[in-house]
Amino acid sequence: MDCKTLMAPIKVSLYTDELASSVIAFMVEKHMGLVPVTERDGTFAGLISGDILMAFLLPKSLSSMGSGGILGGFKVHKSASYLNESATEMQERLEALRDRPIGEMLDRKVKVAHPDTPVIDALMMIKDKQYVVPVVDDDKKLVGAISFFSVLYGLSEEYDRETAEKQKRDERALRENNKGDKQ
Repeated sequence: MDCKTLMAPIKVSLYTDELASSVIAFMVEKHMGLVPVTERDGTFAGLISGDILMAFLLPKSLSSMGSGGILGGFKVHKSASYLNESATEMQERLEALRDRPIGEMLDRKVKVAHPDTPVIDALMMIKDKQYVVPVVDDDKKLVGAISFFSVLYGLSEEYDRETAEKQKRDERALRENNKGDKQ
């Protein structure tokens, strides 16, 4: 079985030149923590994750410290409760983040699959903690994605690709209309 059999179509495209406010709204609405991003021509650019965005919500003093490590064979967990962060302080950092282009925050070192890549290879990437595997064509255009959920969905029932493509166009048009209404 190949990736084109089980990949989820990309219903909404997020572009590198869009502001982080777009990706934040999308992630909240869709409950997605890892999202493929493309250039305007459809070329895959990278993945944006909740982990990446979360790092921007931390105070600079913490984001430079890392996430702990091994000390004398014991796992060290860094606690930052002494900072007593207020919601206002976090909200200020979130507002500053919203105006940055998505392209500045991408993980561009991402493994990809092709439509004819065996699904087992994509599953091995997922097992290695890349939870979304972008599927690109020979021109590096994003054509879909494989995740644990798309595999389960694809194995449990067949979905209609034409309906998915129409939904992608409709959702994109709605996002563009909403963007125009806010300006």
